[in-house]
Amino acid sequence: MNAARPSRGFTLLETLISLALLAVLMLTINTFLFSMTELWGGKRDQRLFDQHVRAASRLVRETIEMATMAPGAAGVAIKEVADGLGSTEPRLSFLLADAGRLADWPEHPLPDVDFSLFVDPEKGLALQWQSRLEINRDRTDLHDTILSPFVKSLAYEYYDTDLKTWKLEEEPVHDTGGTAWKKPARIHLRFERGTLKQEVVLDLPIKRPGASRP
Repeated sequence: MNAARPSRGFTLLETLISLALLAVLMLTINTFLFSMTELWGGKRDQRLFDQHVRAASRLVRETIEMATMAPGAAGVAIKEVADGLGSTEPRLSFLLADAGRLADWPEHPLPDVDFSLFVDPEKGLALQWQSRLEINRDRTDLHDTILSPFVKSLAYEYYDTDLKTWKLEEEPVHDTGGTAWKKPARIHLRFERGTLKQEVVLDLPIKRPGASRP
């Protein structure tokens, strides 16, 4: 009976070839992973910017809808409001019975809060607010809540029923032949961070039975 033949080990040449092939394989995998990481990381700023734009836009949209659709809500309108600098300017304004997370109260939270939406050239998109129940309302500093530091401008879109066309305005406009401010149908928020730019259009809901969009 023949004895079992002993197993043959790798020769030096075979070992060197195996190591070389393994090195090539590892280099290929590392190059692929590095390329994917570089590609993913290169778009990180864009992804974060897009996420911020979506979150800020959603907050503005939901707040305006709450000011329009909530029980007892009066809706939004363009009004002359104090700008905190001793003057007034037309802004998109509304009243909320409960300010919720939009207000960081210096003391105890108060109900019936007047809000106005504006863009500060240095701070971005902001809400200016003050409760109608603040004791020193005429003398108390107005409060601000920054919604997005990346909003550079706020524009107003109106629909001309006579010409049946849309027109975008950088400032609110008056009703034809009157002094009252005309409510826009939409607002445009322009976000910008370095080379990243995006414009979001938000419809302003109308408080009425049935459809609520303009």
